[in-house]
Amino acid sequence: MPPVVAVQVWIWMTNVQNGVLNYTLTTLHVGNYDGHNWFGSPFSSLGMAVTLIVWGALPFVVITMYAALSQVPHELVEAAQIDGAPAWRVFKDVTMPVIAPILYLLTCLSILWDFGVFTQVYLLIGQPAIVPANYVMGVYLWEQAEVLDLYGRGAAISILMLAIVAALSIFYVRRMVRTAEVA
Repeated sequence: MPPVVAVQVWIWMTNVQNGVLNYTLTTLHVGNYDGHNWFGSPFSSLGMAVTLIVWGALPFVVITMYAALSQVPHELVEAAQIDGAPAWRVFKDVTMPVIAPILYLLTCLSILWDFGVFTQVYLLIGQPAIVPANYVMGVYLWEQAEVLDLYGRGAAISILMLAIVAALSIFYVRRMVRTAEVA
């Protein structure tokens, strides 16, 4: 789903007057969320932004993990169970070594992709002057350069972001090359 559409759906779901989230939580007697503002505090705003980003990334992660788990040989799991290994031991000694490379690569990709998040946070929380949204480096960069006219600081933040993403990318590519050489 495009980020702009996802943000609009999320804003509709968390609407103060007639949002689906407030209605559902109140109906399930989880608490009285009638008229609750999910963006009323910086902590709650960050929680909503993180939830939106995780919600958008979840299909990729679930499908990748399902593919990784389907690669675990049934014979090894069955042999461990026959030998009397408890479920946690089967997971630790049989399943985890098989899915570890995929889990590692999935974690690296998620970090690289989520490092550049800007659109969701900016559109969901609004302008940083209204609600502090500079939890994310992309929004902080924009705020420093465009809102406060501190172009030098914005350039320094962008160079720092570039260095971090370059280091993570080099680390990720080296790991992929090692994984390919082992295979």
